[in-house]
Amino acid sequence: MTDLVVRICAGVVCAVLFCLMTVKTVGAMQQGGYKNRLFLRWFRRGDNLYFNRLCVLSLCLALTTTVTALGFSFLGVKWARAISALPFLGFLVVFVFVDLRYALKVPMHRTGRFCRLFIFYLLFVIAVTCGVIELLQWLIDLNGSTLYALVGFAPFAFLPTALPFLLCAVNGVVRVFENKRNAKFVKRAGQVLNETQIIRVGIVGSYGKTSVKNILKAVLSEKYAVTGTPESYNTPIGIAKTVFDKDFAGKQVFIAEMGARKKGDISELCALVKPDYAVFTGVCEQHISSFSSLDNIFAEKSEILKCGARVVCGESLKERVLQALGEDAEGVSFADSSAVLNLRVSATETTFTLRLGEETVEVKTALLGLAAVENILLSATLAYQMGLTAEEIARGLAKMQPVPHRLQLLENNGVYILDDGYNANPRSATEALAALSRFAGRKCIVTPGIVECGVLEEKINGELGRKIASECLDLVILVGDTLVGAVKKGYLEAGGDLGKLKIAREIEESKEILSSWLRKGDAVLFLNDLPDVY
Repeated sequence: MTDLVVRICAGVVCAVLFCLMTVKTVGAMQQGGYKNRLFLRWFRRGDNLYFNRLCVLSLCLALTTTVTALGFSFLGVKWARAISALPFLGFLVVFVFVDLRYALKVPMHRTGRFCRLFIFYLLFVIAVTCGVIELLQWLIDLNGSTLYALVGFAPFAFLPTALPFLLCAVNGVVRVFENKRNAKFVKRAGQVLNETQIIRVGIVGSYGKTSVKNILKAVLSEKYAVTGTPESYNTPIGIAKTVFDKDFAGKQVFIAEMGARKKGDISELCALVKPDYAVFTGVCEQHISSFSSLDNIFAEKSEILKCGARVVCGESLKERVLQALGEDAEGVSFADSSAVLNLRVSATETTFTLRLGEETVEVKTALLGLAAVENILLSATLAYQMGLTAEEIARGLAKMQPVPHRLQLLENNGVYILDDGYNANPRSATEALAALSRFAGRKCIVTPGIVECGVLEEKINGELGRKIASECLDLVILVGDTLVGAVKKGYLEAGGDLGKLKIAREIEESKEILSSWLRKGDAVLFLNDLPDVY
């Protein structure tokens, strides 16, 4: 009985260390939306090396414990195995602390779901660890050899290589219960929304949703008490969390981003939010990997046109929307670019005159580029329909600050940084390059390419490379190995200078390159800082 207790205690200690040293994998699972497919893509990726490190650890564990057990065999089997456990545990502890040095680009958020998954992962690893130990002890007893008893636990050293797959197994089971729990949570949020008199605004599109939301929030706040989904929350669970947030109480307007990764997502969000007003920004190849074609993307996003809301659409959508709706286009209007007069776009600001009805107002904003002008026009058009005056709209726009990581201009020691890390579609990439070109000094781009474009990814990234070459930049840094091959190929085919091209395995390496290259007056564009799961 005593030996059994010792083995169980040893299994629990090892399991805890196993989970601590692989907690980063739970963070990667979180980044992938708790989808095993995305997690395994990250895990198998060539430049990841995480599995390689686990394999090296397992080999070290197996070698040191075997040599130690054999070396101390003169003390007897029990003492020899006890002493061999010391380097085993030591290596695990060292791995835990070393792994802390390698942070995920997107930090882990210790949400309820994250904590629940980690707890079940820990319990499962404890069960598996103790089970493996008992199995190995049974084989030792069955064999009866003293030599085998000394080295019989060596296979246990390779258990760390199975940990990511154990996490996937746990996630697959937990996901079933989480989906049911989330469905109940979302249903309660819908009931709360139905009981309020709050004005609801939905924002749909392949791009610009977060920017339009932030602009609308700043503008509508001149007349209403406004709340909205935080950051880039655009799923039913994200909307539900906003509804139950303490900031929701007492508000007059609720702005909700509405994202779509599969058919039916927009209909589900419309049924939840029941928007009174909506903005449909536009469509592009983003998420074509999920929808197969641009027509399918439009068909999904255009569900917003059927929910009974008054919808303001981007001008680029006019032909598609009118063709889709025919005689049923009542309640749908379009942002009219002719309402923007005297447009002046510089490296650090954008100014223009905006015509709303019979009124005109001057707009001066730190938001950069033509995409920002379109987003402002969409927001102002909707706000005008919601009863704000041109003067109120202008006041709100004057208070508008750049949206973090969306062509956000930063300045550090005379170096200009364009942070476009959260924009990841062909249209925004073109706008970002145009913004970079407006600076007078040397110019550099840092990018891993554009993702989620399905079968068009190679084509789109090749085009990105050609656009980069056409700008005649002074330094081009491509990060990672996911899509840089296509970008590099397009860049060189368009006559890009190979001497100005650098390949960095990760973003930190690109920063090291920049640290020795940058000088005062230079401008750097960080285009699409991919999460680790890509």
